Amino acid sequence: MATKYNIRVQYAVWVAVVVLGTVVSLTSVHLWRGIEQQEAAVRWLARHEARSLARVIGPSVASTNINTLLSLIEQSVHDEEVRYLRVLDSHDNVLYRPPSNEEPSRVVLVSEPIEVMDKKVGAVELGLGRRRMGQLLWATLLWDLGIGMVLLAVFVAGSFLISGPVQAGVSSLADYVRRVAKGEARGEKLESDLAEVDLAAQELTALMERVDEARRWLDRAQKEMKATQKEMDEYTYVISHDLKEPLRGMEAFSKFLAEGYRDKLDEEGRRHIDIIRKSVLRMQRLINDLLHFSRLSQQRQPMHPVGMNTMLMHVRVRLQHALDAKNVDLRVNKLPTIVCDETAMTEVFHNLISNAIKYNDKPHPVIEIGCTEKTNPETQQPEYEFFVRDNGMGIKKEYFDKIFQIFQRLQRDEEGTGIGLTIVRRVIEWHGGRIWLESEEGKGTTFYFTIPKRDIAKTGTVVEMTGATMKGTGSIAPTV
Repeated sequence: MATKYNIRVQYAVWVAVVVLGTVVSLTSVHLWRGIEQQEAAVRWLARHEARSLARVIGPSVASTNINTLLSLIEQSVHDEEVRYLRVLDSHDNVLYRPPSNEEPSRVVLVSEPIEVMDKKVGAVELGLGRRRMGQLLWATLLWDLGIGMVLLAVFVAGSFLISGPVQAGVSSLADYVRRVAKGEARGEKLESDLAEVDLAAQELTALMERVDEARRWLDRAQKEMKATQKEMDEYTYVISHDLKEPLRGMEAFSKFLAEGYRDKLDEEGRRHIDIIRKSVLRMQRLINDLLHFSRLSQQRQPMHPVGMNTMLMHVRVRLQHALDAKNVDLRVNKLPTIVCDETAMTEVFHNLISNAIKYNDKPHPVIEIGCTEKTNPETQQPEYEFFVRDNGMGIKKEYFDKIFQIFQRLQRDEEGTGIGLTIVRRVIEWHGGRIWLESEEGKGTTFYFTIPKRDIAKTGTVVEMTGATMKGTGSIAPTV
C-alpha cells in the first residue's frame, strides 16, 4: 500500500522539487555562460603573454641566435599556467619547444606573430592551463548552490506556513465527515475560510438531507408494505375460506348428481356433470397453488446445512408412486451439503423431478441429478451448480423464459397449474442463485441452478449420505 502524507508534507515536497529544478536550471545556465566568459578571459591573457614574449625575443629569432633566445625565454616566462610553448621561424621551423609541453587540446592555445621592423620573422604559440578557469567555475557553482539551498529553505518554510490553513480546513472537513457517518452532526453546518472546503461541506450537508429524506420515505414504504402484506393475508384468508367454501359445495352437489342421478341423465347431461366436477377440482388446485405461491416468501425457514442426498431420499418417497407408474430410472450422483432453506429446496427438487416424470414420453424414462462446484463469473465467489436432466420430450427454445412465468403451461393437462417452475425460480433467487435450462425437442431437457457456497462451519454440521442411484422399483445402491 502506498505511503500517505499530509498536506503540509506534500506542499513542501512539491515546492522543494520546483525550487531544486529551478536552481539546477539556473546554475546550469550560469555555469555555461561562466565557462564562455572564463575561457575568453584566459584566451585574452594567453594572447597578452604571447605578444609580450614575441616583442622580447623578436631580434633573437630574426638573427637565429638560439642561446640568446633561450635566455630571453627563461627570463620572460614566469607564469606557472603556461603549459604549452613553441617558437617558430618564418619557415615554421621549431626554434624552441620545452619537453614538458602538454597536449594542445588540454590548454587554451593562441598564436601570435613575431615581427621585427614590420616584418614577420616567426611566431609564438602559447597555451595556458585550465586550472584557474576550473577554480573560478567551482567557486561559481558553490555560490549558486549556496543561494539555491537558502532559497529552498525559505520556500519550504513558506509552504508550511501557507499550507497550514489548508490542512486545518481539510482536517475539519474529515472530522465533520466522520461525525456525519456516526450520525453525530445532524443539523450541524461546517464553515471554513477555504471556499472548496466550505463547498464540500455544503454538498455533504445536502447529501445527508437527501439521505434523511430517503430514509423517511423508506420508513413510510415499509409501513405501507406491512399494511399491504396485512391486506394480502386477509385476502389469502378470504380465498382460503370464502372462495373455497362455494367450491366445496359445488363439488359436493356435482358429486351427488353424478352418483345419484347418473341413470336419470342422458349422455350429454352426464358429460356436463363430469366437466363441472373436473373444473371445480382444477379450481381448487389452482387456489391452493396460488395460496402456496403467495405465502412462499412469508414461510422462509432459517438456513442451515442440509445434505442433498438425504433430502432427495425424502423427495423420492413422496414421488414413489409416480416413479413406479412409469418405471423411472432416477439416478442421483454424490451431492454436497449446502446451507439452504431445507423446506424450500425440497420444493425445488420435487417440482423439477415431478415435471421430468410427467412430461417424459420415452418407454424407459431416465432422470439424473448431479452437481459441480464452480466460480461465479460475476462475483468470483464459489458456488454449486446443480442439474436435473431427463430424456423426455424436450422444450422449444422460444419457451425457455416463458415457462418460468406464473400460470404458463406448455401442455394442457388436468393436474398442472403453471406455478411450479415459478416457485422454483423464486426459491433459487432468494437463495442468491440463478436458474436456466438447455433442451432439445425429442431428446430431453436439463435444468441448471446455482446455490452460493456458504461456510458450513458457521452454521453447524450434518451427517451426509453417499451418492445413490434411485430407481422406481429398485433399491438404493452407491453410485460408482
